[in-house]
Amino acid sequence: MSGTPAEAANPVGNVPTHLWKGDIARLDHSVIRVGNLAEAIDWYQRLLGLDVVEQGAGRAYLASRLTGTVVVGLEENADAGAGLEYVSYRAHDEASLARIGQRLADAGIPHERGSYPTRPGGLEAIRLTAPTGHVVELLHARDAAKPKPTSGYQPGAFDVRTSHIQFRTTDVLETSRFMQMLGFKVSTYVELPDGQHLLQFMRVNEYHHQLAILTGRAGLHHVALELDTQDFWKFCDNLAVQKIQAEYGPGRHNEGNLLFIYVRDPFGNRLEICGPMEVAGFDYPPSPATEEPWFHMNQWGPQPPESWYHEWT
Repeated sequence: MSGTPAEAANPVGNVPTHLWKGDIARLDHSVIRVGNLAEAIDWYQRLLGLDVVEQGAGRAYLASRLTGTVVVGLEENADAGAGLEYVSYRAHDEASLARIGQRLADAGIPHERGSYPTRPGGLEAIRLTAPTGHVVELLHARDAAKPKPTSGYQPGAFDVRTSHIQFRTTDVLETSRFMQMLGFKVSTYVELPDGQHLLQFMRVNEYHHQLAILTGRAGLHHVALELDTQDFWKFCDNLAVQKIQAEYGPGRHNEGNLLFIYVRDPFGNRLEICGPMEVAGFDYPPSPATEEPWFHMNQWGPQPPESWYHEWT
């Protein structure tokens, strides 16, 4: 019997993770531009009970109180007032980051690799600009430190996780090809008669999507944060307690089969607060959307207001 020491130590074999999981683990965090940092921190803490884990130089990173995991950053920008500073997807490890960098180099796609001002625990990142004009970060990072115990009632303190982000673009296929180069896969799409796509939902892991791309003026439509199902309904009640008006919802999206409700922060940024997303699997093939348009948007019927269709940052 022969074999390497590693094979002898692991007689059942070990398929390298990147061969079946890819190189990107999940959406790590998004940094949103706001007009006033202090006002924004207060609003996001009242909304979701998030903790500020780092603050300085006009930027703050906010984490789930239960896990200590950073889910969103706030960047003070009085000129822009709203929009996306950057979105960060987490690489599995340093080797994954290197493979992504090599693919980009082979394709001649401009990018930079180094240490950037990013969330606590970030070690190294690749940054590049998507066709939509947004900065995309691929991050190699340490896991979050365990949060310190806190006392007292914290309204709206939920186990908050990142879910997905939605870009608007004038060319869905161009943006999709760019994201596929990074390691994204198409889950669901709507094709137009001219061969262009109206929308695509894309994933980097087993869940249905971590990125949605829809046709429209280039911009950020929303950032989505996920709660457990029971916390989703508590969150809706917290909106009433905090006197924060929802823009749309609650409802249930067909793609991802998830609960949703949309709110706008004081600066116009749109957040989707959603329930857990369905598992599509790592080998789920690209599939056309087949239901009626209203059902895709909300299985329960009520459709979005005009602001949802025409306003984004």
